Amino acid sequence: MAMAQDGSVLPRLTSFSTRNAPRGAEVDYWRQARREAYVSVTTDPVGNAFDGEIRLGQYTNFRLSTKRARPEEIRRSVSDIAQGREDNEYLYLVFQMKGNLLVQQAGRQTLATPGSLVIYDSSMPFSLSAKGYYEQVVLELPAEDTYSLAGVHRSNDLLARTFDCAGAEGAVAAFFVKLAQRQHKDRHGAHRLEPQASSMGASLLGLIAPGPCAMPETLRRSKALAYMRAHLSDPDLDAETIAAGLHLSRRTLFRLFEGTGESTMARLRSLRLEQARLMLRTQPDKQISTIALETGFAGPVQFYRAFRAMTGMTPSEYRAADVTG
Repeated sequence: MAMAQDGSVLPRLTSFSTRNAPRGAEVDYWRQARREAYVSVTTDPVGNAFDGEIRLGQYTNFRLSTKRARPEEIRRSVSDIAQGREDNEYLYLVFQMKGNLLVQQAGRQTLATPGSLVIYDSSMPFSLSAKGYYEQVVLELPAEDTYSLAGVHRSNDLLARTFDCAGAEGAVAAFFVKLAQRQHKDRHGAHRLEPQASSMGASLLGLIAPGPCAMPETLRRSKALAYMRAHLSDPDLDAETIAAGLHLSRRTLFRLFEGTGESTMARLRSLRLEQARLMLRTQPDKQISTIALETGFAGPVQFYRAFRAMTGMTPSEYRAADVTG
């Protein structure tokens, strides 16, 4: 078990490739790889020349992988569920990168196409079918905890439906795709992003839940916070931009934060400063001026003023206190 400097556990990274299998044993190798990387399923590659690869990152509260494969048919039956060794029920959020994938579950079927998102649940039978080569990024989340964090009642409504990754959803999707593609090259960087990733996974579920009119205020506020986090580095982010991104009026946006102790823009500033504090602690070699820009401040002067007003210290003093403490 690899540890970071602060004593926390680094993500465990694993790769599976049929190119490493003995000649003629590629299919059996792939079946075992899929069971280890995801949940127990029955897999039938289509055609004689099968090839597949999974690059998996295992974090404390989620798993994230890139997967590419030639045509295959995948099924999870009632028997597979009963015989599985999983100690939890999982949601799989699939970001389709190349090719198409037919997903069937809960009496529905949908086609995941490049640029789209589709979700299925390990606690129920499902089938996946790819007629050609495909690539995808797969985010595995504990189902019950994720629904709870998202403020969404657990149901079948989001399963086997295709969602376009646009707007705020697209920003969160891009975060996970980039993290999945980079995690094997920058393990420590991926570890630093783990806290944000855990909350953003739940936020994504909230973002694709039914529209504003059907949502309780707490969930609508959660969607607004997710949008702010996803666009934190944009110095031009303001109430008008946030409202437009969420398809709300500015007045409706402002009402979401009434009674919370912070206005909309004050909450945005708090999120920026929270991220800045995290970066000061976990990235000691990064210049403070760079942190200011990456957290959406117009420049170092504005960053210093806001940071000192909130913490009573300058960023340099905060970083020094964290190191010595």
